[in-house]
Amino acid sequence: MPISPGSEWGIPSPIPDHARVMSSDRQLGLFLRDNSAQQIHAQSLFMQSGDISRVLGVKSRSNNDECIRVIIDAISVSYTDAHGVEHTDVCIGSLSIARRFLRGAICIVSNSGYWNDHEVAPRAHLNDGKLDIFEVSGAMRWSQRRLMWQKTSLGTHLPHPLLSYSQGDFSHWEGSPQRLTIDGQFVATVTKVACRIQSDCVQIYA
Repeated sequence: MPISPGSEWGIPSPIPDHARVMSSDRQLGLFLRDNSAQQIHAQSLFMQSGDISRVLGVKSRSNNDECIRVIIDAISVSYTDAHGVEHTDVCIGSLSIARRFLRGAICIVSNSGYWNDHEVAPRAHLNDGKLDIFEVSGAMRWSQRRLMWQKTSLGTHLPHPLLSYSQGDFSHWEGSPQRLTIDGQFVATVTKVACRIQSDCVQIYA
């Protein structure tokens, strides 16, 4: 069940014996994509780094320390590449659809609220049952973008007339070919992307 505002999240726990170590959000997403629910629930998953650790305030931890056990959402992604082939994937932290980092429109769909080390969605939570959708208008000039990215490090970039922010359980994008990046890894050049939140997707230790 998704967390409600103001509720406690996570339970202190020792790291389970023989836990499967995930070194990044992307590694966890690929594991969820490529395994059945039964295989996923049979594993104890320890997050060594990534946005999950960032949200929990974990900067470093040895495998012998007590950790936090939490249940998180994930983003189910389906996309059509530039050749018209359909694919599915899983995102843990955030994905982006853009041509270039500092030029053109940018669409970011987030679960964690962070993208490229910037807090683009300060209201996001990894277990609130919502997607956080942050969009940068193609009309935003380079100088404005540079200032905006500086402000995202503090979470003070909203509101702005050339930025939009919304929440929901589904997001759809369609347009001319753009680069799809999931949890920091370029995946494909795409013409369609659909995202849906998967509430209470997996239990992890961090």
